[in-house]
Formats: sequence, structure tokens, C-alpha cells
Amino acid sequence: MKPDNRYVPFLDGFRGYAILLVIIGHLYRDLIRVALLGVTLFFFVSGFLITKLLIVEFRKRNSISLKDFYLRRVFRLYPALLFFLAVTVTFILSSGKKIIFPDIFSGLFYFTNYYLVYFKPVLLSAGYPLVSEILWSLSVEEHFYLFYPVLFLILFSDTNNKLLYFLGILLILFLLSRFIEFFRNSNLSEVRKIIYYTTHNRGDSILFGCVSALLIYRYAAPLYKKYLSSRSLFILSFVLLALVEIIPSQLFQNTLKYSFQGIAFSMIVPALLFQNSGTGIKRWIEGRFIVYIGKLSYSLYLFHWVSIKIIGFYVPQKGPFAILLTIVLTICLALISYYAVERPFLSLRRRFGSHAK
Repeated sequence: MKPDNRYVPFLDGFRGYAILLVIIGHLYRDLIRVALLGVTLFFFVSGFLITKLLIVEFRKRNSISLKDFYLRRVFRLYPALLFFLAVTVTFILSSGKKIIFPDIFSGLFYFTNYYLVYFKPVLLSAGYPLVSEILWSLSVEEHFYLFYPVLFLILFSDTNNKLLYFLGILLILFLLSRFIEFFRNSNLSEVRKIIYYTTHNRGDSILFGCVSALLIYRYAAPLYKKYLSSRSLFILSFVLLALVEIIPSQLFQNTLKYSFQGIAFSMIVPALLFQNSGTGIKRWIEGRFIVYIGKLSYSLYLFHWVSIKIIGFYVPQKGPFAILLTIVLTICLALISYYAVERPFLSLRRRFGSHAK
């Protein structure tokens, strides 16, 4: 398939479902596993979309502009992030708590996942809104944005397979890193945290999306496209996602699980390219409401966390009323962020090559 810059609504639809999974998992801690799955889906979509756009730019210019790429990411990510940090700091100060400055700095400079794991911040209270707890996944994505375009520029070509082979090697190395960490550390709780949060253990969740986009838009791989057109394999991929969650082995849950999730999403997300709009599951993924939620997903991801902390501080009794207030506050802050903070920077992003709407 020939890649282009046209808006793909089902990618925002998947983002919409991903953020709903994350919010549900954080509101109802017994369902935390669905939140973890939502984050992995976010990762896959990011890798798929960025690779597609880089292929488009490379074929148009026979190169890519790293400067334009990084400026687009800055204007996409930092406005909402700064607003989120401002809201969080305001809440910390108004609630009589002290600011943990390294935590704030880790959010500003995208190393919260390593800060959370290796610096082990000490909470001043149970309800302290530690930004590294929610910004860790953005750190993983930002590390990807930092290095992947350079890798793409060096290795991508329409005449050789260097990039695909290199990404294949990386997928193996990420899995190997998880196995090494699991057997190296006897503290299971520590192992879970290191494997789940760190870029060098979770980056393959993004790379599966990259490989998927390469197979479709660079290689037009006929066997892969045949698999993506199979309804049976599409359904079996959802079954696979469910099965990996119930396997009791800690070794599996901390190593192979993420690879199997990547394989499943490689069969689910791009399969919608081969389905007609308005039919089957694509109708549910491209619905106007869920696509709109997907557009708000970045703001919703940021502000649902601080909303949980704010409502938990002022309404300590957990229950339906507290959850309702949390949802209302999340929506209000996300809408302010999207329309008053993020959208004004859209023209700057377009100036540097973005085709976002």
C-alpha cells in the first residue's frame, strides 16, 4: 500500500479505546491489567503511525528533516505537559505538601521511567501526585522519538532491507533483556517494576508497530497482507490478548507477554486498513465518539491521574460519587488542555510538516 499523509480515523479510535482502558484500570485498581494493556496499545499505534509518516517524508524528499521532526514533537507534547505540571504543582502547594523537585524535573526532561525505578522517590504522603507514575510511558515514547528518526534516516531505503533486519534484531534483544533481568534479580516486585517501566525492556512494544508499518508500506508483504485480511486470525488475535493475561507464570508475564501482545496488535490494528468503513468492527473503531476520545487521549492520559489525586484528597471516601467527580474533573481539565493549550500550537506544528487536524 502506498503511504500518504491522510488522516486515519481508526488510529485515533484505537487511542480512544486505549485511554478508556487506562482510566478504567486506574479508577478500579482490581482492573489494573486493562490499563497496562491500554498503554501497550498506545505504544504500538505510535510506532505504526510515526513509521508511516517517515516513509512518506523520505519518499517525498529522499531524506527526512530531523529538525522539523523534533520541533513537531516539541510543539505536540510540551504545551500540555507544562500545563499538566502547572496544575499538579498548584495542587501540591494548595494541599500543604512539599514539591519533590527531582520528580518534576524528570517529567520535564522525560526520564521519569528511570527515575521511578532507580532513584526510588520517597512519597511524602499516600496521596502525593507523583508525576513519574503517569509520565513514565511518555518517557518511553520520547526516547523512541529521539533515536528512531536517526535510525530511520541511516538505514531506511527502498532498495535494501537494513532497517527491517535491524528492527528484527532489536525485538530479539528487548526480549532477551527481559529474560536477563528476570533471572538476574531475585526480588520479584523489583523485577516487575524494572521490566515494565524501563525503555530498554519495553521499547519493543513500539517497534512492533514500526515493523508492521514497514511490512505494509515499504514491502507490501503479500503474506502479511493475507493474514491481515483473515477474519479468523483477527478474532484469534483478540483471544491471544486475553490468554496472555491469564497465564499464571511470572516468567511469562514479565518476558514473553509483551512480545505476544505486540504480535496480537500487529494483527489487529493494521487489519482495519483492509476493511471497508462502516462495516464490522471498523464501525466501532471509527465511530465519531471514540475517535474524538482518541483526539483527547493525550490530555485525558495526563489529567485523569492528577484528577484522581485531587478528588482523593478532598473526597477521601472512595465510591461512585468520588469516581463521578474524578471523571468530571478529568474531562474539564482535558478539554481546557486540548482547546486552550494544545490546539493553538497546531499551526506551528503544520509549519514544520505536520498534517494533524
